[in-house]
Amino acid sequence: MSAAGAIFRNEVLKARKRRAFWVVLGLFLVPLVGETVDNARREFADPELSFSLPDAWIGILLYPANAGPFFLGVLMILLFAPEFRWRTARQNIIDGLSKDRFYAGKLMVLGALVILFFALSLGVGGGAALFGPGENGPELVRRADLSLFGGHALGLTLFGSAALMLAATIRASGPAVGILVVYTVFEQFGAFLLSRFESLEFLSDFLPHRIFRTLIAPGRHYPEVLAEMNAGMAANGQPPVEQLDLGVLVAVALSYVAAFLAIAYLAMRKRDL
Repeated sequence: MSAAGAIFRNEVLKARKRRAFWVVLGLFLVPLVGETVDNARREFADPELSFSLPDAWIGILLYPANAGPFFLGVLMILLFAPEFRWRTARQNIIDGLSKDRFYAGKLMVLGALVILFFALSLGVGGGAALFGPGENGPELVRRADLSLFGGHALGLTLFGSAALMLAATIRASGPAVGILVVYTVFEQFGAFLLSRFESLEFLSDFLPHRIFRTLIAPGRHYPEVLAEMNAGMAANGQPPVEQLDLGVLVAVALSYVAAFLAIAYLAMRKRDL
């Protein structure tokens, strides 16, 4: 087995033995499965309430796109931060694992969690719609759906990398999770303050959580949804919704990911374990 394979296998074994892994995964899955069952039940009761692909993707990803990144971030912290308090991080280095390889293992955990949450988000609802009583279209996944999937995956990566940074720098689960929660709440207040100054208002669109919200917004990926939103705005005498260019949005999100991972790496390299 290669060194990378051995490191990843060790991380998987540690995660499987952690109760926190199964508890957080269950807290994410129970509402997801419940919502999917409810959608299927309503369709059986009333065939006109179609829950079929590809039209159902927006509804399928509504809950996991909002909740999945948060649960992934919490799980990343709970799997990583306790290793400093339990001294397992230091023991790994004593046993011959370099800091770089130890950090590489956490990057593997992040990648695995992104894939896991992404697969569960699409698989549970998508599977129910695919094999449900509704008549699916000839094209199960459209280009706009792929764009939504990409925004969802990037949102997972953004939250996960922020959580990895918090775990590496704070090194305590409770405070790290607390900061993750507090920031997502108080960023709205920061955006409001920036909006009070005309010269700084544009910065509110580039705050991390605001970028995440834009990445998963259906109007960002489906022109018909955006047109319906703008029609409603026009009816109320309001200006149309303005959106960042998708390329700019993705570039900013990836820049945040790179910055969070770099800070985590420097914290690992410069500080004692």
